[in-house]
Amino acid sequence: MKLLKFSKCPVCKSPNFKAAKSGYKNMYSEQISQEYKIEEYQLIRLLKNVQCINCGLIYKKQWFSEKTSNIIFNKIVPVHPKGWDIKAKKFNLNYFKKKLVLLRLLVEKNKKLEINKTNRELISIADSLTVKDKNEKKVKNKLIVSIKRKEFKKIVFYLNKIKDCFSSPEEFKRFRGFNSASLREHTQTIIGKLENLSEIGCPLWGNLNVMSKKNIQCSFIKGRSSQFWGYKCKKNNSICHNQLNKKIVKYDKIPQFKKKIDYLGAYLYLDHVIDPVNFIKKIFKFSNSLGIILERSSTGVPVQHFTGWNINSIKYVAHKFNKNIDFSFSPIKKTGKDFYLIY
Repeated sequence: MKLLKFSKCPVCKSPNFKAAKSGYKNMYSEQISQEYKIEEYQLIRLLKNVQCINCGLIYKKQWFSEKTSNIIFNKIVPVHPKGWDIKAKKFNLNYFKKKLVLLRLLVEKNKKLEINKTNRELISIADSLTVKDKNEKKVKNKLIVSIKRKEFKKIVFYLNKIKDCFSSPEEFKRFRGFNSASLREHTQTIIGKLENLSEIGCPLWGNLNVMSKKNIQCSFIKGRSSQFWGYKCKKNNSICHNQLNKKIVKYDKIPQFKKKIDYLGAYLYLDHVIDPVNFIKKIFKFSNSLGIILERSSTGVPVQHFTGWNINSIKYVAHKFNKNIDFSFSPIKKTGKDFYLIY
């Protein structure tokens, strides 16, 4: 495992920083630590988070080299689980119950790795439940806590109280993704009607298939293999890029044209990029506006993310490119994510 060292902020180049909240254990820290034979807690400590005093960006003092990142995205975790879960038939009560039975058996046999994987899957399903009121939200939270603690009687108790919430997954959560009419409408109230748009990263969870059916010119950018999944991201012998409508134009990298497109969506992508300013510079040579979705960094930036962003660091970048910023889209905020529109 080769790491790069960063003495300055990757956005504003300031050398001044302060300590930031540590990352946390997840599937990526587990599998990367296994691959490189390092204790999980040591890996997290090695990839230390700091926060730039000047622009507010959280970044890692050490981060994976391009070669190591390629191994992570194409060997260690070659399939992007959140993307494929949009198409998977996992969000239903029967599947949840089957996984719960499996978890109980794994606990009895003390199979740690399988326990962690199944536990995470159950939590992700529970987290995607759509609740109607404060009472259901309270029950949902108690269900998630019970799953984490593997308290099976309590899991069954709370599950029975909230089983009607399996009708559809919550918007902007794992089993729903970012195909959102409300997000598209909000964007168009700010920048005007979209005649063409593009997305970079995951082809499975965005708006391209829906919008291409509305006679809107759509394109998809695969991104670099060291920054995101895609080149070996397969299910049932089908690569994720092939899930897009055939009339959607595909690019291997961010193109440049004399006439720019209206909008590009980069969803859960920017925090993988080592040189974010240069990345955004290329986007603005291709698109007049950029919509960014990111997980909130206040809970700690995990090992698979190089950076953690907030309104101050986004404002810094927007100002650098003489762009405006909109941060007012509220529906996504309750899911622990933020939408930034730079235009």
